[in-house]
Amino acid sequence: MIRKPFDKHWRNFLFICLIPIFVFQCRPNGLKNHCDPNQSSYLQNLTLLLGVSESAYFCGNLIQSPFLNKIKIPRFIIVTNVGLDAATSSISVFRINPNTGEISQVSGSPFQLSNRPRFTVTNSTGTVVYVPNIGNKSVSVLNLNPETGSLSLKHPDLVLSSTPYSLALDPNGKYLYASSEQNPEIHRMAIGSNDNLTILSPAMPTSNPSGGSVGRLSFDSKGNHLYVGLTSAPGNNAGIQVFSLDPSTGNLSSINVYITGINNLSLGISPNGKFVYGSNYSSENVFPFVRDINSGTLSIQTSISAGVAPGYTIVDPLNRFVYVANSGTGQGTISAYLIEPSNGTLTPVNGSPFSTGFSPIGLCTDPRGKFLYSSNTEGGNISGFSVGENGVLTPLSGFPVTAGTNPFSIEMVSY
Repeated sequence: MIRKPFDKHWRNFLFICLIPIFVFQCRPNGLKNHCDPNQSSYLQNLTLLLGVSESAYFCGNLIQSPFLNKIKIPRFIIVTNVGLDAATSSISVFRINPNTGEISQVSGSPFQLSNRPRFTVTNSTGTVVYVPNIGNKSVSVLNLNPETGSLSLKHPDLVLSSTPYSLALDPNGKYLYASSEQNPEIHRMAIGSNDNLTILSPAMPTSNPSGGSVGRLSFDSKGNHLYVGLTSAPGNNAGIQVFSLDPSTGNLSSINVYITGINNLSLGISPNGKFVYGSNYSSENVFPFVRDINSGTLSIQTSISAGVAPGYTIVDPLNRFVYVANSGTGQGTISAYLIEPSNGTLTPVNGSPFSTGFSPIGLCTDPRGKFLYSSNTEGGNISGFSVGENGVLTPLSGFPVTAGTNPFSIEMVSY
């Protein structure tokens, strides 16, 4: 059941009560310089800011409001089309109907991006998109128009020392991390005030048990810990490595490595931060972990089988289900699992796996958990589903929808 936001009447009452306090006690420099918690104006200014906004930058920190708990409304779906070469690579942007789940391409889509984009991550305001490119080992910074969905280049590409695979943006929006598909390392980047990127050297090495490189990266919702999928040499086990984040420097410190199966390419974290799921591309299984929300450490649970070449894992926003894209060529399915709330173990949803287009490699869901979408590389299209109360996926009318050449990642942007 979705919790109701903080009652608007109480919020308005609180806001009205605080106005006289602010009016009679404020000083000419107002909200600008009161960052001393011992000053009476500190709490007044902070409360006023968070009474009218979901979040605010206050004294150099991003603070989330306890008063406003608005569930965002989905507006766009962004799909990277890796293509076969520079001429066939692009990014498609679709507008989503939040009531029906139907999608339609925005004007100007697909947007040409000649360096073969493979992944996207969008900032918290939905205005900047970061894109790793396999064509020139770089990260692009794009503007996203929140009204039209159009994309445009904001900064020149930042070239890295090895080819990036996926990205993770820390929840405070200060640092960006890129996994390497060539080496066991993570590229670190600082985000400037105008959203430009600066490389933080050196790259962070990962502790792959038997060679390999790095797959998907994912932060917990508070940005305290980064979880990293480790790939492996053929026939050898890999797993998940956990890092703690120093929010002042962007440095990562390894906590531990947890062995799962062969080529742990993807992982997903439950929004409540209690569970982590690692999917193994070669051994074709999913390992659940119980997560300590304070230390970030993991406790492994009983694994469960997946389909052919599981390449992407996602947990629904209500912490009910895990979905895994089985990306093997010549077929296409999504495995669906129910989460046991006490220990995170998985049981198959009735009817799982569910058919998609060929080679699904990306998944996304809307903030209310009503719809799920897959990007199908071999099929060149997008599949859309409604999500039942029991986790069953039902194809939406009008799907599959054509994307570009070799679509890879799929991301939903909500406001």
